[in-house]
Amino acid sequence: MVFDWFGTSRGRARPGKAEKEALGAKQKERCSYCGKRGLAYLEVDHKNPVAKGGSDGLANKQLLCGPCNKRKGAMTDGEFRRRYKLPGVRSAGGPPTRTIPQSYFEEISKSVGKRKATARKKAADDWWW
Repeated sequence: MVFDWFGTSRGRARPGKAEKEALGAKQKERCSYCGKRGLAYLEVDHKNPVAKGGSDGLANKQLLCGPCNKRKGAMTDGEFRRRYKLPGVRSAGGPPTRTIPQSYFEEISKSVGKRKATARKKAADDWWW
């Protein structure tokens, strides 16, 4: 069972060792986004978050490193791949064979943040005419 901050059950079980190993074998023990290796370092994540209607089935799960998992948050797999200009799942054929440095993702995050801030400022300026 998974518990929320108050200790009450949310009705979902934590991924087991066998499930993580099955995903590891499928993904060659690599992060789906950056290609970082090491099963112990990887976390189980939902491609389509449960909060957005995703299932707890193995087909909806993937392994991500900690930084990629935090960066993804509640985005779907497709949203993350579009934002960070990664190839789609079908065209990628699996995780990257070479590790993509985290600095690549950080630079894109900064530019996206700047664009959003500019858009917010423009919207606020337009509101006041």
